Amino acid sequence: MKCSKKMMTAVMAALMTFGTFGGAFAAGLGTVDMSALMQQHPKFATTMSTWQSDVKKAQSSFQAEAKKTSDKKAQEALVQKYNAQLNKQRISLFAPLEKDILAKTNEVKAEKGLDYIVLKGAVVSGQSTDVTGDVAKKLK
Repeated sequence: MKCSKKMMTAVMAALMTFGTFGGAFAAGLGTVDMSALMQQHPKFATTMSTWQSDVKKAQSSFQAEAKKTSDKKAQEALVQKYNAQLNKQRISLFAPLEKDILAKTNEVKAEKGLDYIVLKGAVVSGQSTDVTGDVAKKLK
């Protein structure tokens, strides 16, 4: 009987300990809507305008070069060249905005005492705190 009570006490203590940890983990998870934050960034409109201009210039240049050859392999090489060029331009334009959003997200994470922040929609089960609004306030 004594052994059974000790075993039950140990099991209850373990359950209470893991229950406490589980609650702490659930409270320590935040989510952000990166797309919404990107669109709310103060520099998004000018960055997007620059990007659209770059795309139009690349399309014009591609069409001019593509007219010079009817070789399929040469045209495929041109497509790859311009896609790579545009990808590098997109990264260089939007990386500073993403870096700023990440910095503000880390500030909110620290202020709210969260352990992790993941992209909205990534949490399949459990509770999280959506901190998109808090990060958006810091972007202004």
